Amino acid sequence: MPVEVRSFQLGPLANNTYLLVETSHREAIIIDPSFECEALLDLLEQEHLQLTQIWITHAHFDHIAGVQSLADHVAHLQIGLHPADLPLWRANGGANWLGWLLTLQVEPNMAFSHAQILTWGDNLIEVRHTPGHSPGHVIFWLPSLNLAFCGDLIFYHGIGRTDLPGGDFEQLRHSIIREVFTLPPHTRLLPGHGAETSVAEERLHNPWLKDELFP
Repeated sequence: MPVEVRSFQLGPLANNTYLLVETSHREAIIIDPSFECEALLDLLEQEHLQLTQIWITHAHFDHIAGVQSLADHVAHLQIGLHPADLPLWRANGGANWLGWLLTLQVEPNMAFSHAQILTWGDNLIEVRHTPGHSPGHVIFWLPSLNLAFCGDLIFYHGIGRTDLPGGDFEQLRHSIIREVFTLPPHTRLLPGHGAETSVAEERLHNPWLKDELFP
């Protein structure tokens, strides 16, 4: 079944929130709903889309700020998170570390695990556990669409920060080498902030990841 991917830059930290639409049955998944998700609720209503799932790459507050609003308006949502990020979720995404206010009353009800295969219609999506930016960070690889949703693991010529609690630079570097750079070179990388990139581009030009690391 055909899938449409739309990107929305939301909130004061310019987060990329992604909407996946299965066009035949008008079902939708939202990845990393940030602030200002009310606009997505309006869009869902206007286009007669049924939101069934929320997938979270990691539980930092700017990637989960819209979850409560969506859950308040849409019944029976599946909310997916890796269990290693559940303490961060229950700390409201660490919002208070950086002077933000966020209160979550809803909990994840779907646990992601490494190498898990998610089925959505006829589409298969692989979950890859990629700690380093946070303990439970994951990416979602859709081979049929030649793309991966990367959260804050890797950016265009950049990498995720590792100075917040639970961050680890060496762990993040190994996650990229093991779980991103093993994807096909032409794979599009859709990050949590900024422009999209590709595996080939980052292997060649990411200044944080020297090419000599990769035989």
